[in-house]
Amino acid sequence: MTVAQRPSSREGHPHSSPAGHAARSTQGPSSRQRPRSRGADPISAPGRRAALIAACLRLATIAAIIAGYVTAAHTSAAPLSTGHLWLAAGFFALAAACALAERVGSTGAARAEERRLRGRLLERTFALARTGTPTPYTAGRLLPLLTDSVERITNYRQGYVGTTIGALLAPFLTLAFIGIAIDPVIGFGVMAALPLIPAGIGLFFRFFRRASTESRRARDTLVDSYLDAIRNMTTIRLFNAGERTEADLARRGEANRRAIMRMLAGNQIVIIVMDGLVGLLLICLTAGLTTARAAHLAPWEALAVALLAVVLLEPLSQVAGFFYIGMGGRAAQKAITRYLAIAPRIVHDGAAAAPSTVEDSGAAESDGATPPASAAPLITVTNAAVNYGREEVLTSVNLRVARGERLAIVGVSGAGKSTLLALLRGALRPQAGSVQIGEVHVDAESGDLAQLRARSAVVAQTTWMFTGTIADNLRLARPDATAEQMWEALRRAQVDEDVARMPEGLDTYLGEDSALISGGQAQRISLARAFLAGRTLLLLDEPTAQVDLESEDRICAALAGLGPEYTLVMVTHRPALAALADRVVRVRDGILEEVSDVHAE
Repeated sequence: MTVAQRPSSREGHPHSSPAGHAARSTQGPSSRQRPRSRGADPISAPGRRAALIAACLRLATIAAIIAGYVTAAHTSAAPLSTGHLWLAAGFFALAAACALAERVGSTGAARAEERRLRGRLLERTFALARTGTPTPYTAGRLLPLLTDSVERITNYRQGYVGTTIGALLAPFLTLAFIGIAIDPVIGFGVMAALPLIPAGIGLFFRFFRRASTESRRARDTLVDSYLDAIRNMTTIRLFNAGERTEADLARRGEANRRAIMRMLAGNQIVIIVMDGLVGLLLICLTAGLTTARAAHLAPWEALAVALLAVVLLEPLSQVAGFFYIGMGGRAAQKAITRYLAIAPRIVHDGAAAAPSTVEDSGAAESDGATPPASAAPLITVTNAAVNYGREEVLTSVNLRVARGERLAIVGVSGAGKSTLLALLRGALRPQAGSVQIGEVHVDAESGDLAQLRARSAVVAQTTWMFTGTIADNLRLARPDATAEQMWEALRRAQVDEDVARMPEGLDTYLGEDSALISGGQAQRISLARAFLAGRTLLLLDEPTAQVDLESEDRICAALAGLGPEYTLVMVTHRPALAALADRVVRVRDGILEEVSDVHAE
């Protein structure tokens, strides 16, 4: 059967789920990673264009206001002219229209960019999981990244940056007009003091940047801890750890509150200093120069300068949002950029880039079509080896499974059974040797893992059901499945009677993590999902390990009733499931051995 070579240590099972849990680093030809790309902008080209349009609209608003003020001032110094009044009103109406267009456009662009950015983050999450790339991102870290951080960066880039650029340019535009059309001393004299505004903002940014970073970290830590507490509520109650968990969450919540208050305190300091000192300085400087140049100004020109002085304070109106939007958005941008910079492992022939079908956690993979007869599975594993960076799990595995055969894989916990099944279902690429199912060949350097995944349906030890109805979860395997096809799959999995007794039948709501049905029912629905996929190769990873005896009997009966066209590969510790097999092999020391008496295991 096999030739034993190197001894193997215990198995380290990978966990590279879309939630982003850290996986062990896999070495070998298939584990090479691209270097991280630094400084990549997470905002798309349409998003950047929208920010530029917002800046232009803000400048157009300021220009229309300038024209309106000047026209109004000129009208006040001349005989009453209906035409001038209408012209001034027209400029102010244009300013209002530009401001409205800016607000509506920025809001729409921010929401559109949210969808695009979340799509990119999800694509990267699935790519990292599909290639087994290790990351430090847990579900608790990914959740705020996909929600709060995305909102912060889009509000910052789409609703704040563009308008702030326009607001910062507005005083220069205003003073340039004053210097050219009214008085150069006033215009260019005040312009010399304008760099104080961006310099002050930059100084405060450097001074309070740490407060923003600490606030984001405290918020992420609180979210992570809260999710852990919710997920492990049963364990917390069993160990009577409710009070300790509550105290820990309260402590982290208080740390988050203090971090937010420190950031808000810094924000108030910025507002007071910039509004009070810089604003007062600009107004006093403008008034002083206007008084000094009074002999050279017409009355309407002095009035125009007084009105336009209000426009000089436009950048200061952005200071109020500096911390809430600006600082928070910059911190979110850095966090998202770091995550997007994690490159999936390099694989060949499009294995990582190929679109993934439903897999993992008991979901049967399917593109909605039944494989052609020519794709009937024949499994050949030749000298396959896998390690997780610290120790080898499989050293030299050789295996042949004929079409229609039923194979059971046994062995002690940690021996490498699930790793072998991961090779067969295309979740891992062998570091040495090859895996072939039908005409699909995968080795360390080449082969399409997506095609390998398309040859089988998987039922895992722990069933994953999405929040939704039974029909929703079944259609993951075949989106176009009819009610009759779903009922037939449920019948074959011996769970149709249970579903029929439920109030809504196929439309019964399962709740979060299938909380509203039993574990045995969820596992049999997972088996029905595998049947519905139309694949004739079923890979089962301890499907009866987490269910009661009645559900185990029903699952075994469902598998025993399958026709000869089905090929079964079952990882199991249960004699009842192993008894269904035509052949039993044992994983030990990184290789496979034939087993003559499964009850002796």
